[in-house]
Amino acid sequence: MDPRFDLPLYTRADVALHLGLPATTLGDWLRSGALESTTAGRGEPTITFAGLVETHMLRHLRHSGLSLQAIGEAAVALRSRAGRRYPLAWSGLAHDGRDLLVEIAAEGRDQGWERIRDAQGGLPGVLRRGSAAITWSDDGYAATLRLVTYHDIDVLVDPTRAAGQPLVADTDILVEDVIHQARTGTPNRDLATKYSLEDFEIEALIRPHIRPPTPRRPRHPTPTPNPLL
Repeated sequence: MDPRFDLPLYTRADVALHLGLPATTLGDWLRSGALESTTAGRGEPTITFAGLVETHMLRHLRHSGLSLQAIGEAAVALRSRAGRRYPLAWSGLAHDGRDLLVEIAAEGRDQGWERIRDAQGGLPGVLRRGSAAITWSDDGYAATLRLVTYHDIDVLVDPTRAAGQPLVADTDILVEDVIHQARTGTPNRDLATKYSLEDFEIEALIRPHIRPPTPRRPRHPTPTPNPLL
């Protein structure tokens, strides 16, 4: 069993939280066929590490200008025609801002790129490959993912460590542990000391999870009507 592909680690709520996505958007992407998940009971993990990476890549591609339909059609084609599992988590994909392309090796020639929707090759233009947030394994699939929802601190997901839960890079610090203690009232300064982090790094971990309370507007009492007027 490969923990990247075969072990559901995240619920839909986890994925939405880790990637800073609205849950409704994730649901739309799953229904479109651009993403896939396993079936389980309500609230149980149904998305693998590779599925988390695919969701990150789908967000990256959408921000780059590709349509959801084009991405979905390309993903379905690679799964069905090429038998490629989790194609959006594979380094053999690129895009030109409009279409997804797949890396091919023609016999006796150097590797090139072919447009997935119509198998046209030799396309001009700048190809953008993968995402800087992903590190790749030797087999061409994602090995780790840096969660871009965190700023000022690197938070990584590695399916071979901590059951795929987010860790502060180069440490064994579980983000979940820091958030739990912050919610119970532990001051940021104490957390920074405990985990050997800077104050701003603790704030960066907490920011996506704990929003400051919205100040309430003062309520003005409704004047009592004067019966004599």
